[in-house]
Amino acid sequence: MLYYGDADYNCNWLGGQVVADLINATGYGDAGFTNITTSDNIVHGQVKQSGLFSFLRIFESGHEVPFYQPLAALEIFERALKKVDIATGKGTIDASYKTVGTPTSTFREGNSTIQFKVLPDNSTYNPILNGPDPEPKWPVTDAIAQRALDMRAASKLGRPRMGPKRLG
Repeated sequence: MLYYGDADYNCNWLGGQVVADLINATGYGDAGFTNITTSDNIVHGQVKQSGLFSFLRIFESGHEVPFYQPLAALEIFERALKKVDIATGKGTIDASYKTVGTPTSTFREGNSTIQFKVLPDNSTYNPILNGPDPEPKWPVTDAIAQRALDMRAASKLGRPRMGPKRLG
């Protein structure tokens, strides 16, 4: 099973799909994308599956799929362990099983998760809303703000920001 968040810039799903195609699993080329449904009756992604091999695109998810879509990640993991179809979890699979659907995944997220304003330093991500919490959950202090600036500087240069050298 290969699974990718469709908002992941580190390991994007389009590259993952190329890898899945290159693996050339038996029957995979004849399978199609179908929706993944979970116990909350929400479509959290799409799967293309042939036998035990599957490629999953998880909607509105970044690099850590279980953080962004916790229910979907749990149910997908359970389905893989039980060797049932990833799309619904209801059918047992064998070597001849193939998902039926479109040859490509065409879901488009749109601008719903884009932030058009600067968020406070103490904003937190809410995986239910697929965006930041309306009200920050913890107070900002000067020490926290400085740490955030230090972390931003470190990520830009690949090393921690060094303060002025002290003599003596």
